[in-house]
Amino acid sequence: MRPTNPSLSQPSDRKAEDFAPAPTRRAEGLMFLWLAVLVWPLIAVGTVSAYGFSIWIYQILTH
Repeated sequence: MRPTNPSLSQPSDRKAEDFAPAPTRRAEGLMFLWLAVLVWPLIAVGTVSAYGFSIWIYQILTH
């Protein structure tokens, strides 16, 4: 008896339409711009700010 749940089926039993379509070149370019212009700069600024804040608090508590 074959399982009815597709997540339990064998990989060879999967059909091509079960997989998500490949992203287009335009979608990949937009995702790159989103990451390069917005996400990573915000993460970098947040990381540096958190580090500076932790040093500031350390200096307040130890001096």
